[in-house]
Amino acid sequence: MQSDQSSYSRWSWIVALILALILLWMLMTGRGPSSTCCAPPAEPAVTTEAILPAPVAAPAEAFHFSAGCSDVASTGDGANARWLAQSDTLKGLLCSDLKAEGDDKSEVLTGTVDTDAIKQQKGTDAQAFFGSGVTVDNQITVKAAEPVAAIAPPAAKLYFNTGETTIKGDANAELAAIVDWLKANVNAKAVISGFHDSRGNQAFNEDLAKNRAKSVSETLKAAGIDEARIEMRKPQNIDGGADLAEARRVEVSVE
Repeated sequence: MQSDQSSYSRWSWIVALILALILLWMLMTGRGPSSTCCAPPAEPAVTTEAILPAPVAAPAEAFHFSAGCSDVASTGDGANARWLAQSDTLKGLLCSDLKAEGDDKSEVLTGTVDTDAIKQQKGTDAQAFFGSGVTVDNQITVKAAEPVAAIAPPAAKLYFNTGETTIKGDANAELAAIVDWLKANVNAKAVISGFHDSRGNQAFNEDLAKNRAKSVSETLKAAGIDEARIEMRKPQNIDGGADLAEARRVEVSVE
C-alpha cells in the first residue's frame, strides 16, 4: 500500500513538472494564454487626421461697363444688367459725343450738348433705358452760349398790302435779330411804329397804321417777348411818303 502511494506521488510530480514545462514553453513562444484574454477591450484609436475647411469659392468679379456711340464694353458678372442685350439702343442714345459708365446699380452720363433742354432729355432717356432700379447721374455739360454782338441790330421793316393789317409770312425771319437781342439783353425794349401811304382818308389811314403795329406786337409776344418790353410809339410823320410800297410798313427798333 505504501508502495502504491509513493508511486502515485512520484507520477503526480512528474505530471506537474511536465505541465509546468509546457506552460513555460507556451509563455516563452507566445502561444500560451496572455493577459489580453481577460483585459478590458482596448479603446478605439482616435484618428488625429486634421479636418480641413471646405474650399471657399472666389468672389465673382464686380460688373463694370463703359459705353459710347460706337461700342459698349463690360467686365465682370453682368447677370443683373439686363439692358446689355439692348446695347445698340444705348449706343444710339449716346450718339452725340456722350459717354455712359458705371455698374448694374448706378450710371454716370458725361459729354457736351448745346442746350440744357437737350441735357435734361438725355437724362430722361437714359433713365427710361436703364430702368427705375438704376441711379443715373447726369453730368452732361451744356456748351457756353455764343457771345451776343455788342451792337444792337438795325431796325426791322415789315411791309403790308394795301388796306391790310395781316402780317406777312416772312415776319419771323425779319424779326429774328430783334428777338435774339431782346432775349440776350433783358433791359432792352422794342419800339414799334406804324406807317401808311398818302392815299385815302387820313383818320382811316392812321387807324390802319396803328393796327398794323399791333399785329407786329402780337408777333413779338408770340416769340417770347414780354408785353411790358414792347412800346407802341407813333412816329412824327405817319405818312410814309411818296413811295407807296415803302409807306405801308411797320418799323421795329430796340432801345
